[in-house]
Amino acid sequence: MSNQAKALDALFKPSEGPQIFSVDSANNTVLITLCVPDKLKWFDGHFPEQKVLPGVVQVDWAGKIARALFVQDYAFQQLSNIKFKTMVMPDTAMQLELSFNTAKHSIKFTFFNETDSFSTGSFKFIPS
Repeated sequence: MSNQAKALDALFKPSEGPQIFSVDSANNTVLITLCVPDKLKWFDGHFPEQKVLPGVVQVDWAGKIARALFVQDYAFQQLSNIKFKTMVMPDTAMQLELSFNTAKHSIKFTFFNETDSFSTGSFKFIPS
């Protein structure tokens, strides 16, 4: 695990965050390879018949990672264009792509893997 992956992993308590394997960046885009551990507390009680990662958790993960990578000193302003497309089950391997538009202070996120697109959305921040 790279130092950057370790730093992002440290943003979360073990029972609350994804398992981050790698971080690749080019220009203003970052691609993070991760897995959704089966033992996350977010699965408890979220659909008794089938564990599903809540959409709000995906937004939280994307926001925490985006802030750490791109806008540490900015204030959150808006969340938009949120779409939840496919349910995230325990032990799902996926990637998180974050694209930072410096002119607009916005960050687009997408959770996906080779077969599914799980969720997308955008954060807007303002310099503080």
